[in-house]
Amino acid sequence: MNFREQLLAVPSKKNTEYIASVVNKNKVLFNELMELIYSNEPYVSGRAAWVVETIWLKYPYIIDSYINQIILFLPKAKYNNQRRHFTKILSTINLNHLDEKHLGILIDCCFTWLEAPQYPTGVKIFSMQILLNVVQLEPVFASEMIAIIENQMEDATPGFKNRGIKTLQELYKFVK
Repeated sequence: MNFREQLLAVPSKKNTEYIASVVNKNKVLFNELMELIYSNEPYVSGRAAWVVETIWLKYPYIIDSYINQIILFLPKAKYNNQRRHFTKILSTINLNHLDEKHLGILIDCCFTWLEAPQYPTGVKIFSMQILLNVVQLEPVFASEMIAIIENQMEDATPGFKNRGIKTLQELYKFVK
């Protein structure tokens, strides 16, 4: 299958699930998808990220060997759909398995995306969850997160407000 052509053909959930079913657990094909994401090609890279997320939902372990690569790619991601799909995946990983370098990159990206107004709600929400997971390891980040979330609450989308309120409740436990 020519993934690039198939990804450009139809931007739909049905097409995404079809491509995911072709890749299934095949590491070679999965690697081809990852290379399409890393290409940062318009439309193709974001749609490939959607397929990767779809595969991850079914076979979460398939991502394990790509976690560090994904984190190193985050600062280079050009499109919000790449950021959204990858932060969704990364919001579920055990951060204890990351070394200091990769954890630092992940924290920097998530704080940038959470704080900057140009990023969409989905990216912010998953960044918020990743940072909450970080706070559970490093409580020192709680105060900064609280300030960022509280600063955005008044003008935020309903989705951001909903997640923000829940996250703030958890964060306040760390700053007695």
